[in-house]
Amino acid sequence: MFVQNSEDLLKLARNDTEKELINVLLSSLNDLLAFAQPSTIMSDSIIFDNNTLKVNGNSVDLSSYENFYLIAFGKASQTMSSWMIDNFPLSFSRIIIVSPDRTHSRFTSMPPCQCFTGGHPIPNEQSVLAAEEVLNLLQTLTERDLCFFLISGGGSALLESPDFNISLQEYQLLQKNLLSCGAPIHEINTIRKHFSKVKGGKLASISKTSIMSFIISDVIGSDPSFIASGPTVPDKTTWKDCEAIFQKYDLFQSLPEVFGHLISRGVNGLINETPSDPALFSTIYNCVIGDNVKLLDFIKEKLSLTYPVEILDYKISGEAKVIGDELAKEAIQYYSEAQTHHEGLSLSFLLFGGETTVTLSPSAGVGGRNQELALSFVLSSNAHKSLFLTSFGTDGIDGNSKAAGAIVGPFTLTNEQIKNDASKSLSSNDANSFFKKYGGELLTGYTGTNMMDIGIICIVMDE
Repeated sequence: MFVQNSEDLLKLARNDTEKELINVLLSSLNDLLAFAQPSTIMSDSIIFDNNTLKVNGNSVDLSSYENFYLIAFGKASQTMSSWMIDNFPLSFSRIIIVSPDRTHSRFTSMPPCQCFTGGHPIPNEQSVLAAEEVLNLLQTLTERDLCFFLISGGGSALLESPDFNISLQEYQLLQKNLLSCGAPIHEINTIRKHFSKVKGGKLASISKTSIMSFIISDVIGSDPSFIASGPTVPDKTTWKDCEAIFQKYDLFQSLPEVFGHLISRGVNGLINETPSDPALFSTIYNCVIGDNVKLLDFIKEKLSLTYPVEILDYKISGEAKVIGDELAKEAIQYYSEAQTHHEGLSLSFLLFGGETTVTLSPSAGVGGRNQELALSFVLSSNAHKSLFLTSFGTDGIDGNSKAAGAIVGPFTLTNEQIKNDASKSLSSNDANSFFKKYGGELLTGYTGTNMMDIGIICIVMDE
């Protein structure tokens, strides 16, 4: 069971029907997070047959290499590493794991293993130490070595070292501004690639060793060049792209001059672009083994055994409160149309996946995109008697809160005072404070995986 506060959430129900629906949502969420675990995803994709590795129809003869190395970074780094260590038929000369949470005891007691607790979503000193350690290691490896990278969402911040003598404090300020301006992850990672020593293919291009990257995606479209800012993938973005992003969000005015100066030099050809030549990556294999689409298809198949299910959108994006409003309107329309031709009490489900953004107000409180979407949904639907929703981050952490997301329904806004509080919380990006006070906060803690966000809308037809 991943949901830690199921009993509190079930207490929100005012009758047996609401209790049943909350139970269905919680059960679906737990099933989905179990399926999303790297142990499941990796077992479905990677096979070790004696000394042969098979993945996506490709075979690698491990006996042709002398030494093996394992580097894992991202929110799923520890769970991915556990599977790899348990299933790899040979031994690793060295293991480096970078994670946002407490290191599991199995790794701390393993001699060749070095662990770092990186910062997320803002890199910290451990992020930099880890990146420098990985850079130093890669520069010592040769063609006789094989290095496995296990990459998952959150890797952009967890493994990071600023380039061009940018201080960590300056780089942290850059990240804070990018995360608060409402920029989508593709734009944020474009900037990261250019000011980093390790992103945008830079990590892999410095080494002669063979590299196999197994990647769990947390970006829409699952382009490996944007997952964790693409450390092992050729990069097609440019300094000109960075300039356009800085102009779009007025970052030239809000950040230290060093960033604008570097962008200007890059645009004028005085600083190299990120590596894009495929020849530099001829010994590198990148494989996306799990993504949000796979999760949505799984939960649709499971729910479809009992209920009508539709997937609204595989690639939901945009401002969280706007998306919440749009989803509420779609759900109400679906209810109105379905209500005319059903018999007896029945449930239907609408699913969506992707990742929204939040533009923070000056007085921003505590919350995250999923909680903001959920609060917007229930306000826009006026706590419709037949609409229930859960929206959550599969990594278990939503924004700057400790919640994974929220569950809302007709029990959420039961009087005018609560509605007023909900509106105020939404306008001040303080959704978590609302859910803590009135209920609906969804708590899982770190889940050991990260495949963006999932939303489940449950629609109840009248008897």
